[in-house]
Amino acid sequence: MCIVSIFSNETGDFLLTHNRDESRLRPFSEQIQTAEYHHKNWTGPLDLVSGGTWIYYSDEYACCILNGAYDKHSHRPPYRLSRGLLILELLNYSSIDQFIDRVNLKKIEPFTMIMLKLRTVEKKILVWDGTERFVEDLSDEKLIVRSSSPLYSPDEKSAHFKAFNELESVDSEGVFELHERIKLLPGQIHQIVQTTSITQIEHCNQHTKLKFCPIH
Repeated sequence: MCIVSIFSNETGDFLLTHNRDESRLRPFSEQIQTAEYHHKNWTGPLDLVSGGTWIYYSDEYACCILNGAYDKHSHRPPYRLSRGLLILELLNYSSIDQFIDRVNLKKIEPFTMIMLKLRTVEKKILVWDGTERFVEDLSDEKLIVRSSSPLYSPDEKSAHFKAFNELESVDSEGVFELHERIKLLPGQIHQIVQTTSITQIEHCNQHTKLKFCPIH
């Protein structure tokens, strides 16, 4: 599931936009909420199945997650913890590196987790393939585009990157419109999997805001 783009600059400002590709039968709250986890507040949409989320921001971090690692994998439950709760575990750590080093990934389904440290340029990706963890430090990258391996082929991933790299209007509206144009339609790949929401987190001049648009 998911396509993510991140545009950022040398001051630490960024624009993170996330298409959630999921079964349209999976329930989620259509309202943004601010909740507490490990005594830290986070703001984002709520997945009603896991009690977690797929994208959020806090006072320290912005974070989102995609299904799968670098290659397609087989779904082999039971899993110890939902990935929607795993990304909230970041709130329990004082740094992204500490989370990467210490978080327990045993019996967690493969994922790609993108983490940004607010008020810095730090941007890191943790990839878990079910056996090994891989870390990418993309702090110097001005554009990051990731597409979920279970749904998108290497050619489709390349096409997504090209579309964002060639985007002329690199602002919240222009980026959001491109995410809408490339959204996954019902029956395009799977009968019940589609883009069910687009979420955008904008961090500018020390202020963070979140836009959430469910798609039916």
